[in-house]
Amino acid sequence: MKSRGFTLLEVMVALAILAIALAASVRSVGEQARARDLLRDDSYARWVAANLIAETRISEGFPLPGTREGQSRMADRIWRWRLIVSDTPEGDMRRLDAEVYDGDEPIDARSPRVRLSGFASGRDRRE
Repeated sequence: MKSRGFTLLEVMVALAILAIALAASVRSVGEQARARDLLRDDSYARWVAANLIAETRISEGFPLPGTREGQSRMADRIWRWRLIVSDTPEGDMRRLDAEVYDGDEPIDARSPRVRLSGFASGRDRRE
């Protein structure tokens, strides 16, 4: 007699394979969502750093060496930042190093999310 359909064992093996494939798919989607969120936050932090350097160059022109700390709001979040202004071997150039942190914790508690460097020239204001 010829049997039609699948045996219980065949059905169980097929369900096990399907369950493993679905679990892998769900995990992959979760990892992609986390990666997307990290990339988004890194982009916002980079914009905060770029804005900080641009604002410093526009408002102060040739800033004095030193360290400043503060916070900025972008994308409905608070971002803490540290700006380090230092001299360079060129007398009329200053280096601007912006470090941006998530706004949840103190700056010294962890490493920055983004570091961005720029330069300001004293020539721009004299001409």
